[in-house]
Amino acid sequence: MSFKKSLLKNLLTLGGYNYSSQIANFLASIVLSRLLLPEEYGYVALITVFTGFVVMFADAGLSLAIIRSDYGWTFHRAVTNLSLYIGVILFLLMCILAYPIAYFYGDLTLVFPTLVMSLTFIIGAFKIVPMAVYSKKLNFNYVGKVRLIANLVSIALMILFAFMGLSYWSLILPQLFLHLVQYIMFDYKLKLGFHLYPIRYTIIAFRKTKSLITNLSGFNLINYWSRNADNLIIGKYYSSYDLGIYNRAYKMLQLSLSLITGLFGVVLYPSLKKFRDEGGEIKSEYASILGIISFLNFPIGAVLILIPVPFVQLLWGENWIQVAELLPYFGLLIFFQTLISTTGHIYILMEKERTFMIVGVISAILMVAAIVLGAFFSMEMVVISYTTCYMALIVPFHLYIGFIKTFGFDWTYIFKFWLPKLVVGLGLMVAIYLKENYWQMGLIIFFLIHLIYYQRSEIDKLRTLIVSRFKSTNGKV
Repeated sequence: MSFKKSLLKNLLTLGGYNYSSQIANFLASIVLSRLLLPEEYGYVALITVFTGFVVMFADAGLSLAIIRSDYGWTFHRAVTNLSLYIGVILFLLMCILAYPIAYFYGDLTLVFPTLVMSLTFIIGAFKIVPMAVYSKKLNFNYVGKVRLIANLVSIALMILFAFMGLSYWSLILPQLFLHLVQYIMFDYKLKLGFHLYPIRYTIIAFRKTKSLITNLSGFNLINYWSRNADNLIIGKYYSSYDLGIYNRAYKMLQLSLSLITGLFGVVLYPSLKKFRDEGGEIKSEYASILGIISFLNFPIGAVLILIPVPFVQLLWGENWIQVAELLPYFGLLIFFQTLISTTGHIYILMEKERTFMIVGVISAILMVAAIVLGAFFSMEMVVISYTTCYMALIVPFHLYIGFIKTFGFDWTYIFKFWLPKLVVGLGLMVAIYLKENYWQMGLIIFFLIHLIYYQRSEIDKLRTLIVSRFKSTNGKV
């Protein structure tokens, strides 16, 4: 089977589970939005600004090291030990920070929920290596199945706890069960088990993964705050209601990154590594994959740009209507962030982790500066500054340093694939700000025409693969 067919097959397999999971999340959000208030979501978001930051170090490149290495079972178990030690350290760190976090927000009731949420670092540490082993074996059917089941358990508990009147606890406690279910299911079939080796084994495992851990952690450190400085500032200087509104709008960007980039990232990295090891040329395949992603992310972004008000009214009700003012900007970001965020896997595959970290540092400085500037005016201006900086500065920067200098693409590819998207994107940003609905519609149509024309051959291949897969499934039935 060719690389492209193998990749698309794995994407369809894992994607089926991921999309089923996200559909369940969507349906759950409709129910939960009528049981919980924006203030309760905002309360939890105050904590997750910090726990989400710390969780960036939980994996710290360990799963990528498992996939990239050719070591065996003993190495995998040694890395599991390392993962557990990291999880315990992160748990203790959050315990120490619980009071300062509560003091920062001026709300001491945040201390105990922060301690409870910190337990996810220990529980989640056990699942990292088993999931990486399955990904390395390209067994995405089981990876997707585990994720879906764990997510359904978490959703069921959220709704149950919300009906019981547990308020914000209905968003916190299910996260513990999410990680626990995933670990139990991964290890039940893999039987990797847990063996506490002498500390020297952990030291060796760290040395083997040091490059990835240090550079990827450095990137995550900077990149996280570039993405969450807005939540921190809004939570500090605005109200928990405002943060709840902003966080709900931002969730649409996160959802798209999870559905598209997250899905492609899980499948793309091990698939490209295997393809390169077999003598394949990854640059053209990566360009083709970006084309597919740009086509897949279009419907989500277009809906958020063109019909934000009906979208919010249908899903979350009138209590959340202010979210509609922010959604068009996040819809525009979806078009580009889902593409740019895949570059990290290519940097790592090419063993350019340090370049990846440096690019992340510069991008983060620009993003945080834009967010702080917007916060002086209003919550909406935070989003506008965020979008403007990303479109006008971050994307061109990534194209030059990443695609031209590091990955070896030529300017012809940039002009044909990226430039039309970037010009239309900047036009859309102005049209959204000026609330010019007809201009928005016209630019969206032009964007779609460019996508169809540029990706016409890939669309036909994807259609053929889906039809053949559907026929083979029906034949088995």
